Amino acid sequence: MRINQRSFVWIILTLCVLAVPVAVLTQNTPAKDTSGKESGGLMNRFKDHIQVIRLTGMIMDKADSGLFSSQTGSATTCIKDLRKALKNKKVKAVLLRINSPGGTVPTSQEVYEAVLDLKEAGKPVVVSMGDMAASGGYYVACAADKIVANPGTMTGSIGVIMNLMCYKGLADKLGVEPETIKSGLFKDIASPSHKMTKEEKDILQALVMDCYDQFTQVVAKGRNLPIEEVKRLADGRIYTGRQAQQNKLVDEIGTYTDAMALLQKICKEKYKLTEDLQVDEDKSDGFLASLLESTSLASPQASLENFVPTELSPNLTKQPLWLYR
Repeated sequence: MRINQRSFVWIILTLCVLAVPVAVLTQNTPAKDTSGKESGGLMNRFKDHIQVIRLTGMIMDKADSGLFSSQTGSATTCIKDLRKALKNKKVKAVLLRINSPGGTVPTSQEVYEAVLDLKEAGKPVVVSMGDMAASGGYYVACAADKIVANPGTMTGSIGVIMNLMCYKGLADKLGVEPETIKSGLFKDIASPSHKMTKEEKDILQALVMDCYDQFTQVVAKGRNLPIEEVKRLADGRIYTGRQAQQNKLVDEIGTYTDAMALLQKICKEKYKLTEDLQVDEDKSDGFLASLLESTSLASPQASLENFVPTELSPNLTKQPLWLYR
């Protein structure tokens, strides 16, 4: 049986419309979170609650993957979720789950600032570290009120690295001679087609050290440590969660459940509560979830209220990448 294009489009639209009530029913079915409280469920978003937000993978400014789904836990999505939590009066606190080896300097700073905005607005933030929260991942964690790591979590790696490559020797053997036309002496700095000069190396070393200084200042401020102590720890090495606690880089050793229990305790003291807050652990941030959220916010009720990090070797003449790793 052949279906013409117009019929096919109508079939797809009909399926999308039918999917909405199904999604609503699913969203309205609460699940139990790790502390036994009901979590998720669209209606719980209109009650005072704790919002769980995830930061997963390389911390880079990367667009969402498509219309019906987005990169759950990506830095871009995480920043959006943090900003939504800041504006939403029903979000009383945030548990940020980090599982990241690090990423670029500017994006790590953007996530950090978004977390800091929440804390400065009076909304408690607790970080729960997963397999890894190193370098840029640790940078972000320093903005939180408390950091909880598993004993075997890989964290630390406080430092900055720039990976470069030079293929001039190979090009010479092959008889390849690059030609570069540039407006200034250092416009092709770190180009792989020529050996780096001392002046170029000094410029890039100064750049790396400036980023390193920013990193150590953030750690000193967030962890309330003397800058000299931070620099002693910030030689790029990684620590287990237990080692990090011994060095005052994290507050407590525990699981996601322990981190949530700590946040509930903080909320009870801050808001004078006798019971735990609801928890929204919803991981679905794709097209349908966004559509439902937009529709709900327009309603009268709403108006009431990996152990080894991936190596990156960028060509700096095209896209500068400085990694907190």
